[in-house]
Amino acid sequence: MKILKTNKLLAACLLAALSSAPIVASTDISHNWVADSESAAMGVFRDKYVALGGQWQDSTFPDTEASISSTKTRIIGGKPPMALQASLGRVLGDFAEAGMLQNMNNLAANGNWSSNISASMAQMGQFEGQWVAAPVFVDVINWMYTNNDVLAAAGVSAPTTWAEFTASLAKLKAAGKIPLAIGGQSWQEAILFDHVLLSVGGTELYDGLMSGNPEVLEGNQIRTALEQFVDLRQYTDEGKSGRSWNDTNTLLLSGKAAYFFMGPWASGSYADLGDEGGQWSCRLTPWNQGMTIVADGFLFIKVDDAADRKAQNLFAQAVMDPATQIAAAKAKGTLPATTSASASDFSGCPAKAVNAMASRSVVTHWNGRSSKVADAVKDAVSALWNGLIDLDTAQQQMVVALK
Repeated sequence: MKILKTNKLLAACLLAALSSAPIVASTDISHNWVADSESAAMGVFRDKYVALGGQWQDSTFPDTEASISSTKTRIIGGKPPMALQASLGRVLGDFAEAGMLQNMNNLAANGNWSSNISASMAQMGQFEGQWVAAPVFVDVINWMYTNNDVLAAAGVSAPTTWAEFTASLAKLKAAGKIPLAIGGQSWQEAILFDHVLLSVGGTELYDGLMSGNPEVLEGNQIRTALEQFVDLRQYTDEGKSGRSWNDTNTLLLSGKAAYFFMGPWASGSYADLGDEGGQWSCRLTPWNQGMTIVADGFLFIKVDDAADRKAQNLFAQAVMDPATQIAAAKAKGTLPATTSASASDFSGCPAKAVNAMASRSVVTHWNGRSSKVADAVKDAVSALWNGLIDLDTAQQQMVVALK
């Protein structure tokens, strides 16, 4: 209820700001693509935008929430960015319901956006029939990265099942390595929970929880997943509190840790270790139990100035260009939203994802759902992980928030 009241108050403030004076953008893009691979992907979009005649400006932040908060503050102040990079789903819904997004229907029709991406991706870029965002990437979230040298030194074979993974943790710990690298942010903890949840009941259980199915929420499988999740804590390091995902990723890169659960944005950091399958590997876990996906892209902020609209249109043309999306996806280590791509366009982790999509069930990740769902999962999981609540309370908290 507190979250709902906060969102309504924010929406009221933003709507008042939008109606009180003309909104003139700073023609920049607000984003948190600061990792090497992410920066390289943004560079591809930047170059295309400049080639079309745009003048590049951006505002960078260490994480998504900081970028979103800055954008909201700037809207209230009357000087928003022209676009906000974010996962499409809860963020798009929040901004669209508050009247903060631009109607891009004319440009979308002229650019044949609907014919260049799948129907499901097209829905992710729209709100109540209006195009308000550009889907550019399909991020498969449930990746497990391994440092193969660390495994070999501990006498551990690369796991091929979830049971083999959990059985290897004690052996890695005894060898003096960090078995499981994780940072100290609620969304990182929730990503780890994703894998456990899938290992217990696959995409059916995952979607049942996220959809608020009462039988699933109150069932034994959720209790089992929470128990197994907490059990993994003994295989993490003491320095995890407050640690960012990229600093945590460094533990794997430097050979201090064996496993790391993170989305595709992590894979670009491993270039110095050589090709995937050598010193490092990526695996979709828990193997045959499905895939969690979310669309990533750019929200177009509502502005009045003609020059701002022109800049928005140029940027939208740049990021929705199929060839540009494919090139940016290669740089980032993920999949493009365009249907023009094929498995032959990729190697390593993205190629594995393309092939897996042909045979695995796919479910929308919590970050692609409403704020209510995302916050409910993160809040309960993080509080349990950090010892603030017990198992019964964690499950009941999700029941109350999601039912």
